Amino acid sequence: MDKVLVDLKKEVDYSYEILIGTGFIDREINCFEDTGTALFLVDENVYNLYPKLFSRVCCFVYRAEEKRKNFDSVKDILSFFKKNRAHRKNVLVSVGGGITGDVGGFAASVYMRGIPFVNVPTTFLSMVDSSVGGKTGINFDDVKNLVGAFYQPQKVLIDTGFLDTLSGEEFMSGFAEVIKYAAVFDRDFFDELKKSENLKSSDFLRYTVRKCCEIKAEIVKLDERESGLRRLLNFGHTVGHAVEIDSGHTVKHGHAVAIGMYYETLFAFRKGDADKKVLEELRGVLSVHEYDIDYKINNETLFLDALKSDKKAADSKLVLAVAPHIGEGSIVEDVSAEELMECVKESV
Repeated sequence: MDKVLVDLKKEVDYSYEILIGTGFIDREINCFEDTGTALFLVDENVYNLYPKLFSRVCCFVYRAEEKRKNFDSVKDILSFFKKNRAHRKNVLVSVGGGITGDVGGFAASVYMRGIPFVNVPTTFLSMVDSSVGGKTGINFDDVKNLVGAFYQPQKVLIDTGFLDTLSGEEFMSGFAEVIKYAAVFDRDFFDELKKSENLKSSDFLRYTVRKCCEIKAEIVKLDERESGLRRLLNFGHTVGHAVEIDSGHTVKHGHAVAIGMYYETLFAFRKGDADKKVLEELRGVLSVHEYDIDYKINNETLFLDALKSDKKAADSKLVLAVAPHIGEGSIVEDVSAEELMECVKESV
């Protein structure tokens, strides 16, 4: 089993381990069962696929959809806690993808001013990205993740066996985030991702998950609250979030991020903030893995409002994470939302 430490030794030590392996989650769940203090929030699809895993634990089964990433779902989870007389010695075990982890972590952060939680990601996207780092949240007034908290898990358990039942579309949604990490942090890793074969081999999956977790653990150690370096992880997400909203969430998160990475890089190139070679290499790797990056905006008003509502916006100006060179990210401030949208429109 691989272990990655998220080192958060500050005024209070919030450090935790990420455990990465295959076929060990049943043992971990049995351990939680033995303690009698765990409450489980389980994605409905995961619950139906692996019913034996959860047959002897106390579960809240959650239908993880973007439209249900809201206060109503948090209220339902808090009612579940109260009904089961949860207290601060209980632990919430959140089992599912990014939505489940975000909503569960947020609910844990506010119940009795915070109870421990453990993240068990079951999608590739959540394994390589959202399960690590302590970002929790819900959508509010059509703005993605507008309400939330930084609340670190007690530990993260990544069992790549869950990927055996993941659809190809969901897998590639996660792989887009892998490309993001490589594009802004690791040139050699990016070159490895140019190949289309063996993406789902057990060795490559485990290596990729560990690599992304190691990168993110170091970033979170240096910038837990996203005031500097951590902002680079938003590469592709400003346009990506607008694509998700404009498409009515028919474009999944990772595929929207792939679109966002391309158009944000195209915009940066036109403004002199990225080399042409970066644009060509990025388009090349996205093409090799068959991402559809040609996006036609459905509702310009909705798209523009989504850009301006981005959490990284300030005084109507956007902040973009870009890759001037592959493996080297940087931040561009005072970006016009209107100009960014025009770049997307003109390129279709």
